[in-house]
Amino acid sequence: MLLAAGYGGSKFYLHHKVSKGVDAAFAALSPYAKIGYGGVSSTLGGELTVDDVYLQLEGFRDEIRIGRMGITTPSYFALLKLGDLAGAARQGSPELPEYIGLIVENIRIPASADYYKRAYEANLEEIAPADIGQRGVQCVGKYGYSPRALRTLGYEELVVSVSTVLRQQDNKYKTIVDLGITDMLDARVETTMTGNVMTAAALGAAYEPQLAAMRIEVTDRSLNRRIEKYCTELGLSPEQIERAHLDSLAYIGEQFGIEFDEYVIEPYRQFIAGKSTFIATVKPRRPLYLSRIENYRPSDVPALLNLEAVAQ
Repeated sequence: MLLAAGYGGSKFYLHHKVSKGVDAAFAALSPYAKIGYGGVSSTLGGELTVDDVYLQLEGFRDEIRIGRMGITTPSYFALLKLGDLAGAARQGSPELPEYIGLIVENIRIPASADYYKRAYEANLEEIAPADIGQRGVQCVGKYGYSPRALRTLGYEELVVSVSTVLRQQDNKYKTIVDLGITDMLDARVETTMTGNVMTAAALGAAYEPQLAAMRIEVTDRSLNRRIEKYCTELGLSPEQIERAHLDSLAYIGEQFGIEFDEYVIEPYRQFIAGKSTFIATVKPRRPLYLSRIENYRPSDVPALLNLEAVAQ
């Protein structure tokens, strides 16, 4: 009985404290957006979320709806300790939980939303691609999908969930980012860096991380099949569809200063041809300063990163 009363009291206090903080934060954003939410929830598993959030940005008609957003920790007790973290950090002795993460689930974005259209058009204006009118560019989404292309692919609404988890492991820290788009794809990016996450947070932009390892896994949930159908309807042959996919992959590499070699291109061919999962791994022979990658020729970067891939 006492345990139940203590849990109930701590939960009431936690929800009240979070609600006050959320209300204050949303009030500060009121000149730029209309924001509201349904309530605050927590679990014994260590999650604390703000639920049923709606957001209408200034100058836009359509709302962004979010199922829930918040933090995740190893346990309910870890949640309670987070309130003391800021004070401990000021005293120089913060005790991080085993892991801490952010979750944003069920972000609902209609293909017809005015803010989606504006974001797509703004991106095109910024990069001004010369090949935007090509059929292959449109159907594989080299620069993202227009509202019309999304609907043609069968997506009247995107339902997106994202989570990020941070773990300190001895002299390294790992970040795991999960992205899921319903009936489109799932993706996980695991990045291991050298050093201490609290040092990185204290130094901010001055901190130079060293990459120890990275793993990227993408699982197709029907997007590749939809792309093939869309491209075929536009009159592209299988060979032209593959070239459009590989051109899009090359463009992604260009954004990071990488020219992919056959150890990535061949597995990617297999992925777009029907295999469900594409996995790329980075395992440099020694930790690598990310800022120094730009000093290498793009064609040399895959060997520098020890970059490999597989489709399965």
